[in-house]
Amino acid sequence: MVHTLPSRLQRHFGDYLLLGDSGYPLEPFLMTPVTNPTNEAEELYYRALVRTRVIVELTLRVVKNRFRCIHRFGGELQYTPLRSAKIVSACLLLHNRCVSRSIPDPNNHLPEEDMPIEAHVVGAGDRGGTGRQTRDEIILEFYGRKGV
Repeated sequence: MVHTLPSRLQRHFGDYLLLGDSGYPLEPFLMTPVTNPTNEAEELYYRALVRTRVIVELTLRVVKNRFRCIHRFGGELQYTPLRSAKIVSACLLLHNRCVSRSIPDPNNHLPEEDMPIEAHVVGAGDRGGTGRQTRDEIILEFYGRKGV
């Protein structure tokens, strides 16, 4: 069984897992890449995690480009983390509304220094072992079956 988030995180994220790159530690609620995949299931997991992270990163870049207040070059949010999270959530909701109504982004270009996307990552390791167990269970459940 996949472990759930700690209670205070679970209130915000429910039963979802967070995805991170090699800069984050492997935790039961935070999945990171397998450092050196040794079988097909680990390789499939690795590719899926990287593809998903690329989509998330590109989406966040588009949103930060549309709402410059959350982009490091357009300013910084000088608020508490909770208030900043609410501002970012509002920006995401407004962005989704713009997309659903086909409202173009007036700043439809991304700064060149924002373009590189990490293609190969090296894992940061597991603090405590339960993150590895969760990741191994996910790999087995979703990628370890024949015909996948």
